[in-house]
Amino acid sequence: MRLYRALAVLALAAYAPFALVRSLTGARRLGELRGRLGRRPYPRLEGGVWIHAVSVGEVGVARNLLRALRHRLPDGSPVGISVTTAAGRELAARTLSAEAAIFAFPFELSGAVERALDQTRPSLVVLIETEIWPLFLERAAARAIPVALVNGRISSRSFARYRRIRGFLSGSLARIALFAMQSGEDAGRIEALGAAPERVRDLGNLKYDLPEAPAFPDTERLRRAASGRAVLVAGSTGEGEEELVLDAWSALAPRPLLLLAPRRPERFDGVARLCASRGLTVLRRSSITNHESPITNSPHVYLLDSIGELASAYRGAALAFIGGSLVATGGQNPIEAWAAGVPAIAGPHMENFREIAARGDALGILERARDSADLSRRLAAAFASPEETARRGAEAARFVAENRGAAERAADALLGLVPGLAQRQARGGAP
Repeated sequence: MRLYRALAVLALAAYAPFALVRSLTGARRLGELRGRLGRRPYPRLEGGVWIHAVSVGEVGVARNLLRALRHRLPDGSPVGISVTTAAGRELAARTLSAEAAIFAFPFELSGAVERALDQTRPSLVVLIETEIWPLFLERAAARAIPVALVNGRISSRSFARYRRIRGFLSGSLARIALFAMQSGEDAGRIEALGAAPERVRDLGNLKYDLPEAPAFPDTERLRRAASGRAVLVAGSTGEGEEELVLDAWSALAPRPLLLLAPRRPERFDGVARLCASRGLTVLRRSSITNHESPITNSPHVYLLDSIGELASAYRGAALAFIGGSLVATGGQNPIEAWAAGVPAIAGPHMENFREIAARGDALGILERARDSADLSRRLAAAFASPEETARRGAEAARFVAENRGAAERAADALLGLVPGLAQRQARGGAP
């Protein structure tokens, strides 16, 4: 652990100038640095739960889990949600601050971790998906704080990397009391890395438990912008992917309104400039000053330059493209589109959601495009058969509804780790 601690300090020192440059150039925003260094007060969570969610996707999982936990925790039990990225912090603050304290997850540094655990003193820590931090786990174990990994997943790429350090990693895995994994394959992989089989459970994917998305706040402007055209949502697109999507969309005749939702906020302006460089007119979600004014020229692109509204925007779409899949970043989550009754097309790279994507492939609610040209062909076929596309959308919504329940199962398993909470609940906590 001493060597690991030294390497963590060196890694942070080496990364800091790079991160600062990227922040100053607008390439990526920094998270809440003072909080991550342990220089801000942490919430008191004694007798409650600390949930850690890295970014926007994990915040959604934390939201689903929190809804299930609240029905089981005693009234007044404190809950805190820590985040890593600036976008995740913004979404958590906007959507969950009424139910939980929002704060920054500490860097993997002794001082920051010690201060965070000393001040929070939770009865339980829940890490979402793949957050395995050896120092944090060691210090939590020293305080007899149980730690659980919920909605756990191990991608093929991560599994190959983790196997090289299995000897070191096994000690950290031994400090995790519960591995609530997304699938049987994920469960098998974490066991192969050294997790005790009796602590590993396949509870399903909490991302199916998302609540119904609210109405999109800019629905009326979006409707007028579409001017009767179908709406194609390209959700959570990655760097270098917007060019490929625009190529595919430009070849369509007639062309639908393209609702483009880039993955990171710091890329919004760059994507707007990319569209303008192609001679396309762009209506931005953030430009709402003329909300009541008529849109005289139907824009080519509606740029969703906001955080946390993509699920709502899908409700007005006929078809979705799942970002991060034409470029080799592992793909994004198609469940929000499916829940809105929208079938989807993705590129070849869906490794981050392999089990979900495989089920979508089998049901015909997710198509796969090899490249930009193939994407264009598949888009054209879908828009040429609106009734069949709508049928697949209805099937997608049914599929999501049938796969809910993982959050409830995870909440039950988590409370089993904390007898004190269960006893207080039995004495009159919330049902």
